[in-house]
Amino acid sequence: MPTIYPAVMTAIVATLLIAACGGDTATPTIAPPQTEKTEVAQAAPAPPLWRYVNSGWVSPLNQQSANAFSRELRVAVITTAQELEEFNRTVISKRTNGSGVTLSRAEFPGSVVLVAYLLWLPVQGDPLSVVGLEIDGNRAVVDLELDEDAQGREYPYLYAPMTMVTVDRDQFPAEGPVSFEFRLDGELQVTLTDTLQ
Repeated sequence: MPTIYPAVMTAIVATLLIAACGGDTATPTIAPPQTEKTEVAQAAPAPPLWRYVNSGWVSPLNQQSANAFSRELRVAVITTAQELEEFNRTVISKRTNGSGVTLSRAEFPGSVVLVAYLLWLPVQGDPLSVVGLEIDGNRAVVDLELDEDAQGREYPYLYAPMTMVTVDRDQFPAEGPVSFEFRLDGELQVTLTDTLQ
């Protein structure tokens, strides 16, 4: 009897080892069927390069060359707090929509402020806005849109619809002047070159 006991133990241990190592006695596993995804993953749209600062209606000073029938786009590229103060002295805000939060977005010298206003339109709502900005090397294209369905009551004054946005300075090249092309409703209106210094 003592000689059979080690043989039985050896057979049991061998059976367990074969089963653990995936021998013929192991039970095959079946992977569950994979289902195909019917939804296409949509990439989240990239945020725009610009941030809203201010908009509304302004009355620029010393505009003798522009009469009531003018339709002229005026633009500015502002890179310092002094330039912003000068702009605010020469362009008197009449009705603006900016808040303390939006107005503080222009932090110099890390910001470039882009301003555009259109001489002249009867004041009705806030129809001028930036809808696109593309920067390619030393060339920047600013797309503006004039809303034809502005809301509100018209006022019989010569006000200019204005929009102001800020762009981080590091979006532009470190050296050389940058050529800004301002387009209104898809048509090139003004080209302005600035060193951004």
